Amino acid sequence: MTDALSPLLHLTLVRHARTDWNGAGRWQGWTDTPLAEAGEAQALSLRARLAGRTYDEVHSSDLSRAARTAELALPGAPMILDVRLRELLFGDFEGVTTDDVLHDPRYTEWQRDPWRLPAPGGESLEEVAARMRNWAEALPSGRIIAFSHGAAIRALLCDLFGWPAAPQPGYVLPFPYQLSHTGLTTLTCVDGRWTLLSYNDHAHLE
Repeated sequence: MTDALSPLLHLTLVRHARTDWNGAGRWQGWTDTPLAEAGEAQALSLRARLAGRTYDEVHSSDLSRAARTAELALPGAPMILDVRLRELLFGDFEGVTTDDVLHDPRYTEWQRDPWRLPAPGGESLEEVAARMRNWAEALPSGRIIAFSHGAAIRALLCDLFGWPAAPQPGYVLPFPYQLSHTGLTTLTCVDGRWTLLSYNDHAHLE
């Protein structure tokens, strides 16, 4: 039984708001794309949702679409930027759409197992999960919110909870579960044991 005095980490993970590349279906990776007008509106809706909540620390990917989402959602809050919260690096496939590479043999090879195989010139999702977990396991106790990216958040959850990561026909990422822009995912960690409280809560957009 967990000691009632054990330090508790309450972690909220937030996917960044929408960009124009999201709307066009382009893979962004480490390309530093800004929020679209619709994304700024999503982040302001998130601000209303988070009003009155307090966090001991605010973390964000250093890419501007995540950091800007954090700035709009939690105006004036000090922010810790961390490269480990970045999106999957798509390498040679940065900026493309699925249709652009469907007949590229390198894409076909990568999609055999995108969890373990790196994108050409980029990362594997296993590598993304490792840096995300390295970040998460170093967090102090308390209430922490972090702004990151769709593939990165799902890679962490697959690693923490053993979620499947099987190739999905027609979708570059091996995840059968969607994650909305500004969707909230909450976890707790006590004595190294992680618990998922909610996934992809995006009621503020409805």
